[in-house]
Amino acid sequence: MKSPAGIPAAVYGEGPVSYLGLHGWGADHRTFTPLEPFLPSGVQLICPDFPGCGGVPPPGEWTIECVIEETAQTLQDQLLVEPPVIIGSCLGAVFALEMLHLGLISTQRLVIIDPLIFFPMYLRVFLLGKFGEGAYRASMETGIGRIMANLISRINRSSDVDMTASLKDIDHDSAYCYLKMMADLPNPQRYSNLELAVDIIYGEETFRFARKSSKALKAIWEHAREHQVPKASHLPIIEQTEFTARLIFGDDAVGQSGTENVFSGKSEKKIPL
Repeated sequence: MKSPAGIPAAVYGEGPVSYLGLHGWGADHRTFTPLEPFLPSGVQLICPDFPGCGGVPPPGEWTIECVIEETAQTLQDQLLVEPPVIIGSCLGAVFALEMLHLGLISTQRLVIIDPLIFFPMYLRVFLLGKFGEGAYRASMETGIGRIMANLISRINRSSDVDMTASLKDIDHDSAYCYLKMMADLPNPQRYSNLELAVDIIYGEETFRFARKSSKALKAIWEHAREHQVPKASHLPIIEQTEFTARLIFGDDAVGQSGTENVFSGKSEKKIPL
């Protein structure tokens, strides 16, 4: 299969060292916008959009294998297969692990943020044929549905961040295809032979499936460092930006947050990969 040409990517920061950021389900490169003020000197964070996301054409086939192949080919074409650090958020962590497992890319350190390794049982209603797709669109594609979903998600969390903000302007046809794809996520044991530094970051108030995923990954890598972000749910980059940035970049992190609208994209620049 051939990778589509001209896949865009956002580049945050400037410098000779390129980190790679891979976004999660229902999102795009804007996931990483809040981290820009904290980027270490000399580091740029390159965040490609997966096929079907951020205006990128859909993949040739809606399978994990095809998405991985097209994404990896794009990174190979642009000599981005050996970033010193990969940051994978939600589903992006799985795609990073798959590419690493298959030897398509390599890295010294993988930062996993609120991973999605196990498909949430309560989302399976969206996979029940036409009824399920209709339920998905009523819940995620409409403004009223997103308001209700966000209110429900706030029951067990203190953050007032809108958890459905990224769903306002995404391609829901693609998002639904990714949702169906997530029902066939690989068993995380396949990643146990990876030899690299691993940091697992999760929100203190995150969803049960993300916590379960974090624990499963920690179980297969005894050396992995596990970090809990206080007063954060599934979006610690947004909910607790500075705390999360310092977990990622350590003492090299600089700057202050100072932006409320993480989806404005005002300070990013786009390059065609």
